[in-house]
Amino acid sequence: MTVYNKLIELNTRDGVAPVINNEIQDLITTLIGYGYYQSQFAEMRNILVRELVAYQTKNRIDTVVLGMSGGIDSALTAALFKAADYRVIGMTLPIHQDPSETARGVEACEALGIEHIQKDLSEAFDFVSTNLDDFDDSNPDRIRQGNIRARLRMITLYNQAAKHGGFVASTDNFSELSAGFWTLHGDVGDVAPIQSLSKSWEVPNLAELLGVPQSIVTAKPTDGLGVANGDEDQFGFSYMEFDAVLFALIGNIKFSQELPDTQELVAKVKQRIASTSFKRFNPLNLMHPLDGSTRYDNLEAYDNNTQIGE
Repeated sequence: MTVYNKLIELNTRDGVAPVINNEIQDLITTLIGYGYYQSQFAEMRNILVRELVAYQTKNRIDTVVLGMSGGIDSALTAALFKAADYRVIGMTLPIHQDPSETARGVEACEALGIEHIQKDLSEAFDFVSTNLDDFDDSNPDRIRQGNIRARLRMITLYNQAAKHGGFVASTDNFSELSAGFWTLHGDVGDVAPIQSLSKSWEVPNLAELLGVPQSIVTAKPTDGLGVANGDEDQFGFSYMEFDAVLFALIGNIKFSQELPDTQELVAKVKQRIASTSFKRFNPLNLMHPLDGSTRYDNLEAYDNNTQIGE
């Protein structure tokens, strides 16, 4: 199977393949030639696992807690920590959730052989959202409620991590990082094994390699926050298209944009990246008025050269 055909297969949802116009197909072919769709997945897995083992050794901590949404990202993240011999505690945290999503989260825990804890946060969410403000069914209010869901889940994860003397894993990937498709102080934990990996290609291939159930690999990506009917519906384009344009933009690779739908897609991707850049620079640390960045630089150097307990 060619790389392009495998890419289509991995991004087919409910039996429906993504519709990719000729210009984006040509772009993907160009990107394949430049090495953006690498296939050394066993090597990728081994390197990531070694880094997680090194983190455990350096920081003397072997327990990780993460939210199991029923999606591929959390399942892959859990599988990587499991391969690195961590005690992995996966939590399903439904908040008025589609039961099938929660069931996939449980399925992932069972298939990967990790511990599972479920806490239904629906009542807590109702209490918090009711006492914070009045919400309606408009999209801005659904986003605000989605942020409450994400932050409430993170409170729960950190509480469990503290109980077990562990830390919290982030499950976001490179595509989500670039698109700002995550909640500040709601989705970001302590260690992010897959944040450098593309959603449309590297994440599903590694998930297959690490034994994530196929039902999860091929499931429609959702944020579980009730904002829209899936990630790609909220974007207005597929992850396959987003990743292709993203790689071209950050790699300064020129490609044809003669078709109106390609021009529209590129404009949407640019707007999405630009409008969420503040998330990737949070918090914005102001420099010392007289010393500039010296204090930050010295503290970072000290951190990098200090072991826990020294």
